[in-house]
Amino acid sequence: MELSTPAAIDPPANVLFVHPSCDESAACEQLGHDDGDAAHLTVTFADEEPDCPDEESIDGKRGLLTIGNVLTDGGESVPDFTEPVVTDAVTDPTDLSEIGVAVSRFCKHWADADAEITVCFDSLDALLRHASPKDVFQFAHVLTNRLSSVDAYAHFHFDPTRYEDRVVSTFGTIFDEVVADDADDSLPEATDEEVAALLAEWDEESAIALESEFDSDPDPVSEATDEDIAQTLGK
Repeated sequence: MELSTPAAIDPPANVLFVHPSCDESAACEQLGHDDGDAAHLTVTFADEEPDCPDEESIDGKRGLLTIGNVLTDGGESVPDFTEPVVTDAVTDPTDLSEIGVAVSRFCKHWADADAEITVCFDSLDALLRHASPKDVFQFAHVLTNRLSSVDAYAHFHFDPTRYEDRVVSTFGTIFDEVVADDADDSLPEATDEEVAALLAEWDEESAIALESEFDSDPDPVSEATDEDIAQTLGK
């Protein structure tokens, strides 16, 4: 698997950023490619509400999507995409379609506003703790297509030391580039036959279904009407 450095990537692109999960890397900020006016979405897995940046200290837009058992002061709220800082959460980390819907919602609103979009997804390893490699592969495949459709510059953190060579190599096929801090680093690489066999095993049928689900709720959830509530209670 050929590796590139962050400096060698020209946006827009979908990038798999490989590094040990225990290591902090300055390359994450470099891969953000933020010129100050971009709309930047950060997707993280946590058990608490993330700290919001000071609205007066930023240009452009900032989005914070947190996955997991997020602790918030209030109840569920609809993201307000007119604000400089937009927060959203998906409480169930196993619900890949809802995560995709949430990311797509940011993309739709920012793309409609002609914003340059950048995304940091931290991380595929966290997602793989809650879903199978096949399901996460299909999710990432659909999501990168969605991000490409709005010319986003996205990078996904991934620790290659945790998985079989064939899994790492197969995930690498989704992305425009695979990036490491040092392009001279090497990754154990599976054969073409091993990757082809795994791709055949991870067929595209579920990915096609997942893609339709990503479009199922592109706008913020609207409040139920009295009639909707009455019909639900009457079931």
